Amino acid sequence: MSESNPIRLFVVHGWIADDDYSRLIEYLETAENFFYRSVSKPDAPVAGGDGVAARRQAIVESLKDAECVVCAAAIWDRYNDWARYTVDRAEEMELPLVAIEYFGPREMDLRLKGHAAEVVSWDSRSIVDAIRRQARHEDTTRFDVIDFDM
Repeated sequence: MSESNPIRLFVVHGWIADDDYSRLIEYLETAENFFYRSVSKPDAPVAGGDGVAARRQAIVESLKDAECVVCAAAIWDRYNDWARYTVDRAEEMELPLVAIEYFGPREMDLRLKGHAAEVVSWDSRSIVDAIRRQARHEDTTRFDVIDFDM
C-alpha cells in the first residue's frame, strides 16, 4: 500500500454520513502512513433514482471496486437493512469484513460478528492494522514500547 496504490475501502452506510461513519473516516484520515480510497459514497446521487433497486445496484457496483469492507456495529443496528444487504453481497464477492465494536459498553450483534474476518475496537491503530491485514495481507509487525523509570 502506498499513496499511488491506496487500499480501496467500502465503509458500510445507510445512505447518510452519520456520526459513526464520519468518526470512522476521521480515524482513517488521521492515521499515519495509511492510504485508502473510499469507494462508498453515502451522499452521492444514485444513478437510476432513489429507489431500492437503484441503491442496491449502486452498492454492488461500489463493492466491485473494493478490497475490504468495514462496518461499525452502530451502523449495523441503525441501518440494518442496508448494512445486511451490503455485508451479504460482500460475502458473496469474498470480500473481507472488518467489524468495529460499539463506541461504548454494548455487545455486538452476533450476526455481524459471524460475518467478520476481524473484529476490532474504536482505536485508529487497530482499525488500520485490521484493514491492512484483511485487504492486502500486510502484517504491520508494530509493537508498543513501554519505558520504565527506575
